Amino acid sequence: MLEREMIRVAVEDQGIGIARKSLPRIFDRFYHLDRSGDELFNGIGLGLAITRQVIEQHHGSLDVVSEPGKGSIFTITLKKWN
Repeated sequence: MLEREMIRVAVEDQGIGIARKSLPRIFDRFYHLDRSGDELFNGIGLGLAITRQVIEQHHGSLDVVSEPGKGSIFTITLKKWN
């Protein structure tokens, strides 16, 4: 597909980042990083799995690059609607 036929949205944070060993699993259902005792990270691990599934059902993709200590960039790519 041609670049001009695509829409890309990137969301970037400057947070704690995601460890390289965890990156392949963050889109798995019920997977969540262990942040014991940190109320900001409570959850059951469905948000990213659901998000990716919805995007893929619309023939798009959701990708992430992350570096511990520097943050993450999540990129959504979708086909433009005519």
